[in-house]
Amino acid sequence: MVPQTVDGASQATSRDLEARERRLVIVTAVIIVILLAAVYIYRHYGRSLTGKDRYDPDVALLTRGNPHLREIALTFDDGPKPEYGPPIAALLKSRGIAATFFVIGKRVKEYPQILKQLSDDGFEIGNHTYDHQRLPSLKPHEIANELRFCDQDIFKVTGKHTTLMRPPGDEMNTKVLWVAKALGYVTVSYTVGAKDFGQDPPTAMIIHRILARTKPGTIILLHQTSHATLEALPTMLDVLKSRGFHFVTISQMLAHESAQLPTPPAR
Repeated sequence: MVPQTVDGASQATSRDLEARERRLVIVTAVIIVILLAAVYIYRHYGRSLTGKDRYDPDVALLTRGNPHLREIALTFDDGPKPEYGPPIAALLKSRGIAATFFVIGKRVKEYPQILKQLSDDGFEIGNHTYDHQRLPSLKPHEIANELRFCDQDIFKVTGKHTTLMRPPGDEMNTKVLWVAKALGYVTVSYTVGAKDFGQDPPTAMIIHRILARTKPGTIILLHQTSHATLEALPTMLDVLKSRGFHFVTISQMLAHESAQLPTPPAR
């Protein structure tokens, strides 16, 4: 047997080290691929599996309700308005339809009797800021004032504080969400928008958008500012009820999600 030379031993050791390094590189690459796959799966499916794509308790943001329940929520923004707000509410009341109205503080001051009637008729009232400013452009204390002033005006009329808010234009960022949560609010987005604002929106378009997109757990966004909305409602309500949908308020939808709600501060 030929004894192994020092050079031969060094070469063998070097080959062993290279093999170990290759194995380490392969193992590291496999771990990285697994971690990236886990991140991808969580981003695409994790929020759905945990329900955070519906309600995220970390920022108290509601986007839609439980997709396994045949319930939907009608929401109406930008009131109270004297032209179409009362007849919309009267139509809903005559049919026993629950709804949530997000109102603007300045308009509450102008038309307190309309808000009072909404509240007395059992409709849920939400905060749509004091004067409809786009909240992401404001400083935190300005966002807080938009919500506080609107709540104060609502409380003067109804005797009830608000715990739901919808930012104007549905525009929000982390700053807006955290300020709202700190004040005890759930921020309410929407699933389907009727696009029933602006100059004379077509009634048929409103009906088609809502009926084509509504699924279990949908939050529907409508406004009190157009005659087309009032015209579209009877057909929409009839068809949705014929499909087996049940109308709930936003608070009822949250309750059915067993949502962890923020704690309102003393007001």
